Amino acid sequence: MIAEKNPKESAGKPSWLAAAVVIGLGVAAMLVGAFLLLVPVRTAEAAARDFAAADTCAPGLPPREQAQCLSRTTATVERDRNPGIRHLVRSLDVVHADGRRQVVKVQWHRAEAPTAVGEQVRLVAWRGEIRSVEYGPRLSRTAHTVDNPYTGYAVPFGWGAFLLLFGPAMVWMECWQRWLSGRTRRAMAWQFLVPLMTLVILGVSVLVAALISDLRFPVLLRWTAAGTVLALLVAGAVSLYKWRRGEPETYEVEPRRDERERVFRAVLLGDEDGVGDHLVIGPGVLAFSIDPTGSFRRKPLPDGLVLERVRPVLATDPGGADVLGRDLSYRIAQCRDGEREVLIAVRRRDMPWLVGALTEARPAGVAGR
Repeated sequence: MIAEKNPKESAGKPSWLAAAVVIGLGVAAMLVGAFLLLVPVRTAEAAARDFAAADTCAPGLPPREQAQCLSRTTATVERDRNPGIRHLVRSLDVVHADGRRQVVKVQWHRAEAPTAVGEQVRLVAWRGEIRSVEYGPRLSRTAHTVDNPYTGYAVPFGWGAFLLLFGPAMVWMECWQRWLSGRTRRAMAWQFLVPLMTLVILGVSVLVAALISDLRFPVLLRWTAAGTVLALLVAGAVSLYKWRRGEPETYEVEPRRDERERVFRAVLLGDEDGVGDHLVIGPGVLAFSIDPTGSFRRKPLPDGLVLERVRPVLATDPGGADVLGRDLSYRIAQCRDGEREVLIAVRRRDMPWLVGALTEARPAGVAGR
């Protein structure tokens, strides 16, 4: 049931071609991100400044000049296609004074309906698009449409910032696996994870903030700068703590046991017989099972199994990187069955129960169901 670990087996490094492809994709992502921030975002911001400076159109202006000023026309709301407060974009069917019908998509972030059917509104157009809707008593309230110039930067800025951060994450990931991973025995070292997670979390946060908020560009830029500084401070503090603490070779785990039967996820490293990925622990029971409830097809571990220590997952462990790919909290119970080494990967919160079962003498010949 238990495959003997090959001491020479180690995590393979990516080939030169694979490394070059991933690094090339990371560099391309950075270039695309820089382009989005330098071209579309700057164009959108220039449009926002022009919109803020535009005056109301004077009567009798030719169409070309009207496009550069604010034209206001009255209309009546005929239908609200998205009633309720769940929709951030509401489609309003409006009827102009000349009988012409038009669909206006309004951004709405309040808990009240922007308009009511039959209400008179005023549509503000600029450069050929409806930019906002004035409504309410004496048309004193304003709701912007999806063509709001003040938020036109959001999509290119969000994706540009994300790619500009995700690109270095890809490059760092591949460089670590190719050239730097030999500096530590651990499969997932903090020197690798802290920079990677900082870049990814920061990139995703900026992307989500840009897409779901209605903040203007200078405000969101200040928040992004503040978030970046905070992320760097946290990453630096975590790195300093990990560096001063060092990398423990062994974890002290207080054994736990009771009269209940418990089932939790676990991995038998080097398993070639398909024993399952759930460990059943209880009075007189220590077995793997393919059943999430642990009720059938149990394959017991050897009765003479001896726990040597609890340690981190190492790069030389067969399948260790795959285990940590599921959950970074996995640790290894390094055991011995005679001359064979048996490695059981269990999440940190479940390890005390495994240690309790391994340190408790079990009767010989316990069979699984």
